[in-house]
Amino acid sequence: MDTSNRPFHHLPDKSQFTLDWSGHTAWVDYEIRGNTWYLLHAEVPAALRGQGVGQVLVEKTYAYLNEHAINSVPVCSYIQALVKRNPSLVTGATA
Repeated sequence: MDTSNRPFHHLPDKSQFTLDWSGHTAWVDYEIRGNTWYLLHAEVPAALRGQGVGQVLVEKTYAYLNEHAINSVPVCSYIQALVKRNPSLVTGATA
């Protein structure tokens, strides 16, 4: 599945990353404490569940965090599970 053309956005005013997919938006909410970003919650609309959208969202979120050398902590159980299965997602520092 080619996901390179899926619009991904960082919305700092909402402390959120979003991924547009088939007329729906999936998102990750985060909170910044000190120099660490806590990934609090990932949400995929019901119409998109089971299609790998959540994984793409988390991969794109970590690509952004790694590119900007941002320390992060996955609080969301879904994000934790993905990182555990794919530790290479996190190439930057993680608290």
